[in-house]
Amino acid sequence: MNWHVGVAEVDVTPPIGVWLTGFAARHHPATAIHDPLTATALALRNQKGDVAVMIAVDLVGLTEKQVQRIRSLVKSWTGVNEHHLLINCSHTHSGPAVGELVAPWMGIPDENYLDVAVRKVASCVKTAVESLKPARLLFGRGQSSIGVNRRQKTADGSIVLGKDPQGAVDREVDIVMAEDRAGTPIVAAFAFACHPVVLGSDSYTISADYVGAARQFISKALGGAPILFLQGCAGNINPRDRGRWEVAQVLGEELGNDAVAALRKATKVRGDSVRGIAGAVSLRYSPPPPVKELRRHERENRRLFSRARADGRLTEVNWRGCEAHWARGLAQAIDRGTVPKGERINLQVLQVGDILFLASAAETFTEIGQTLRSQSPFKNTVPLGYSNGCIGYLPTAAAYQEGGYEVDTAFKYYGRLLMIDSKSESRVIQWLLNNAKGSC
Repeated sequence: MNWHVGVAEVDVTPPIGVWLTGFAARHHPATAIHDPLTATALALRNQKGDVAVMIAVDLVGLTEKQVQRIRSLVKSWTGVNEHHLLINCSHTHSGPAVGELVAPWMGIPDENYLDVAVRKVASCVKTAVESLKPARLLFGRGQSSIGVNRRQKTADGSIVLGKDPQGAVDREVDIVMAEDRAGTPIVAAFAFACHPVVLGSDSYTISADYVGAARQFISKALGGAPILFLQGCAGNINPRDRGRWEVAQVLGEELGNDAVAALRKATKVRGDSVRGIAGAVSLRYSPPPPVKELRRHERENRRLFSRARADGRLTEVNWRGCEAHWARGLAQAIDRGTVPKGERINLQVLQVGDILFLASAAETFTEIGQTLRSQSPFKNTVPLGYSNGCIGYLPTAAAYQEGGYEVDTAFKYYGRLLMIDSKSESRVIQWLLNNAKGSC
């Protein structure tokens, strides 16, 4: 047995009364807790003493400041640096506002809760590293059909959030399991790409969504072992069914069953290399529209905002308010000559034996994940989004011609004045694949 494995889990469930995030249509804080939100850390050490850690967190995402805080605490407490530490968020839309999406339209962060949650995440890593014991690693791959491409084309050719059964979707379920000398499961980590949005904007209940149900199913099948869920490249993928908790339970159990089925044909992880590289790539912003157009956009949305508020249409109030705020901010930046040119995205390559994790800090489109898997030098490649932060959507270049929410609107809710340009896909893929080759 050439690995040592440690695992730890902490509860990061916020109290009732926090604002939830992920939807711009909520109008008051959370009123109930359905199931707990967790952070689960998996530590892996090879015979040379090299340690890699993956941590899965039931949050919509993390800000850059929160990522750096976790990394700093983990480094000081365990010695594990950012190159070997992968922080992945499930992206549940029934979790607390974290400051990543703009308040008040996407929820108001509770800074006291967030301070505790961030320290709990780092503490979880420390506990996992301190609990290492001999283990064997297995890797399995299966398929699940709980996700569907959500970029639906209408009769006039525009793109709306709906269902496109013919659209690209990554059905791969990857799962890594550690077992002890007796063959008893210690922990498992599984990856899949699908937005946790079974529960919609009318839900004010804290929940891990289908992810929690899937973890429970797998844990029960493995005798109670802790389970990590790693969110894949789910930027344009939603659950095929949506509704109340019963729907999330059904889809979660289906995904869990698919992951357990993948384990039945799992094979031993070959080699015991641990290698990681965490870096950042500069992405350029698309050019801004003319100031006159922005001023007109601001006036129109302020007018519609007032009308919607008077009529009690609160969902439109949030939407129009955000649009007007964005237009004014960008116009002012243009006037002052302070329009940003771009931003940096965190990327990571993490090798564990013959498994390669390729992670991006974005709501990465599923086609990009499929490209990474198909072009990677590793057969067992696991593409991940929502890792080490999240700058917003990372669409394919082709999606810019089509437009739609992910290209035209979402960046405003992320507090950006401009959207990253269509060359961003190629820059991210190039960095990840170039560094993947260095792992061979």
